Amino acid sequence: MKPTALILGLAATLAAAGCAQFDQAMAPPPPSALSQPIQASEIEWSKRSGSNTVSGIATMKAGDTTHTCAGQGANLVPDSAYARARMTAIFGNDTRGTRASSQGPVKFDRDDPLYVSSLRRTTCDASGSFSFPRVPDGVWYVTTAVKWDGPGDRAEGGSMMKRVDVRGGKLMKVTLP
Repeated sequence: MKPTALILGLAATLAAAGCAQFDQAMAPPPPSALSQPIQASEIEWSKRSGSNTVSGIATMKAGDTTHTCAGQGANLVPDSAYARARMTAIFGNDTRGTRASSQGPVKFDRDDPLYVSSLRRTTCDASGSFSFPRVPDGVWYVTTAVKWDGPGDRAEGGSMMKRVDVRGGKLMKVTLP
């Protein structure tokens, strides 16, 4: 093969490969679980009443002071692809995490209405305890926040999450963070 033909063949191959990479770079990203609606069948189990109880306490230390989630909302979120993607977006994973108040909230375009309606909600009591009775078997996310005003009225503390798997009519005790 002549050197000129070899060079032209190689150039054509590289150009085609470059176009393929350009096409991939310009292609829209695959849809994330946050952009897909929750399938009702994925969380139907969570609407039932169960024999488990999820209770816990949420605290954070700042120096010698222990702050609690007193007065803050606590949520029990049923596991779904959407919930996993949301927890990962907020906490960096879908197992356990905290997000400092100084980082600010993670903004979402719009929450799936089925996600919002599937939340079980309560309020942390004066000691920072919360409880969810009659929880059906399954995987859930427990979320709450411990917040206080720091120096210069700066928000301190943060949000926290833990994934739990409850089964068999048990009392699941959760300590956050």
